[in-house]
Parts: sequence; structure tokens; C-alpha cells
Amino acid sequence: MENESPYPRCQVDASWVKNSTVSGGGFVLELAPGSIGMDQTLCPMHAEFTILLYAMKNSLQLGVTSMSFESDCLQLVKLINDEEDWPAMASEWNEFIHLLSLFTVFSISFIARERNVRADLLAKGARSKNSIFSHVDSVIPGWLAHKANLFILN
Repeated sequence: MENESPYPRCQVDASWVKNSTVSGGGFVLELAPGSIGMDQTLCPMHAEFTILLYAMKNSLQLGVTSMSFESDCLQLVKLINDEEDWPAMASEWNEFIHLLSLFTVFSISFIARERNVRADLLAKGARSKNSIFSHVDSVIPGWLAHKANLFILN
């Protein structure tokens, strides 16, 4: 299915496991994929929100202020689109509102996990490094997620 939005899109995903010291996040921005190994978050939802914020920041750093974000985390999409109250996410929500104000066009929509394979592989690859790091480049390093290079953004 073609991207119906006239704006670039960015697919995001997080990888979180209980009793780990790090979470992983991945995003595929039509301009450049990226990943991040981050401190362990409180729950998977925090990890999903954290990688969305990171992708938003990277979009803005690249000068892209109109973006269609996509996530396979329905709970995150509902939280944002329905402006649900999540007291445990207050600091993330405040940062989101600030970043949102810097976009001229912003949307977030749910996509099936099968359509989010590259971001998922980047997130898992980042978590498996078991260290905190950031990588944004037009080429995904083989050590991070070799299979992620085999999939096109769809």
C-alpha cells in the first residue's frame, strides 16, 4: 500500500524486555534510518514513547517539520490521538507537546507489525547491543540489524 500522505513518513518501534538494563528503539525516516540503545524504561509503553520523541527530534534536526509518523503500538497512537491522560507519562507528554509545537504538520497512525519490520529489527538490534548509543545514517550498519537492510519501507 502506498503512503497516502503527501508528507514524508517515519516508522517507529521499541524493543523492551523485563529485567534488562537497556531498551532498544528504531525508526525509519524516509530520509535516514536510525536506532538508539537507551536506558531501560519503566514499561514497553515508555520505550515506544521515547523512540517516538527521539524520531521527532531527528526529523526536526534534519529540517523536516511536516511528518507522518507510524507505529505498531496501538496504545501509543490512541494516547496521542485521543489525548488520553497518563499520569505516569507526564514528563514524556510535556516533551511531546513541546516538540509537536515545532511541527507544521504532524500525524501519527497505527500500522500492522508486518509493515513495521525495519523499525522492529532496528529496535531489537539496538537492544541486543546492550549499551547506550545512538546511530542515525542512511546506511544501517550490519552489526546493528543486517536483515533490516533487506526490507523496503512499505
